[in-house]
Amino acid sequence: MHTGLHDRGALFDADPPGLASRLVGLRPYQPRATPYEHPEEPPFVVFAGGRGLGKTAVLLALRDAYRGHTPTALVDAEDRQFGAPPPDRPAESWSPVGQALTTAAEQLAEPVKGAGRIGFPRLSCGLLAVAAGGWSARDVPRVRQEAERVLLLGETDSWLSGFSGRWTSKVISRLVASMSGTGPMTEPVIEATLEAFTEGVSPAHRRLRGAAAWYRDCPNADGSPKLALILLSRHFRAGGDSRRHAERHLVRALLADLDDAYAGVVQRSHRRGRPLLLIDNVQERAGLGLMEPVLRDRADGIRDQAVFFAALRGHTHPALRNAGRLDLPETARATGWRPGTSPSSRALLVPLPRGAGQTPA
Repeated sequence: MHTGLHDRGALFDADPPGLASRLVGLRPYQPRATPYEHPEEPPFVVFAGGRGLGKTAVLLALRDAYRGHTPTALVDAEDRQFGAPPPDRPAESWSPVGQALTTAAEQLAEPVKGAGRIGFPRLSCGLLAVAAGGWSARDVPRVRQEAERVLLLGETDSWLSGFSGRWTSKVISRLVASMSGTGPMTEPVIEATLEAFTEGVSPAHRRLRGAAAWYRDCPNADGSPKLALILLSRHFRAGGDSRRHAERHLVRALLADLDDAYAGVVQRSHRRGRPLLLIDNVQERAGLGLMEPVLRDRADGIRDQAVFFAALRGHTHPALRNAGRLDLPETARATGWRPGTSPSSRALLVPLPRGAGQTPA
């Protein structure tokens, strides 16, 4: 436990509850519920300040406080894995944001106390379509490796058996078989994936079909999941604003999958507290690519229940120009935060006092 963090009470207190308890809905280090301060929409909290103030230490303390009790992920946007694609991965089918989403989902999927593994079938569908844009029949070993990692994101506890491995291998074999010839691979891969999802009558198959159908409402898809995923892959490969548009849908897919994990009376009874996403160095490309779509969607009325805490190197950022602002001690009992109409107003900027994340000698 990070009990030595200076001035941490405003964030970590359990009784009366500090900021983390009130937003997550759980007391730190224990599965005891706390009433939400913002039940409809939590603020996107950004800890701001220069180097050496302990922003990373605060995020690590938050991860330690809630990991194992509620789905939790920590992504450092400055990490090397987000700097450039792997040597064998074409740049047009890779981005720091896509890599960050995969990394976050793998952490969020882990089982927690009283509840099983979370599946991310919507995100899995989208990431598979994006990856297919860089595949060719000459790269079968890489295709198998990338497809397996993405497909595993869609699995839940009900799939953690021999059947799961056989089904994944079968789907990958079907994807590889669809890649004959030298033309574009995206459409046949998506077609083979959707066909695999339609087979079977188990709850897992129904979940996969529902995940694919979620894409049919995308702009210009005309109600067709196949067309939606083809457009997603095409926009991603185009780069620029088109890629950012595709990444926004991928971020939305991850949050929709998280919402599904809490849907229904039974699910809510097993999952206490909100899922927690922690983003260090949010000013980097991978960080902004996660933060900005969330702020825009929330401003557009597309709600989610995830709690975000991020660390910003510096005291402000153009993406946060209309964010609320409170010093850390002012958040101890209530924030009084109310969002405006702009995306950046959905955030709450909290400058850290010197030593807030440092352990005394």
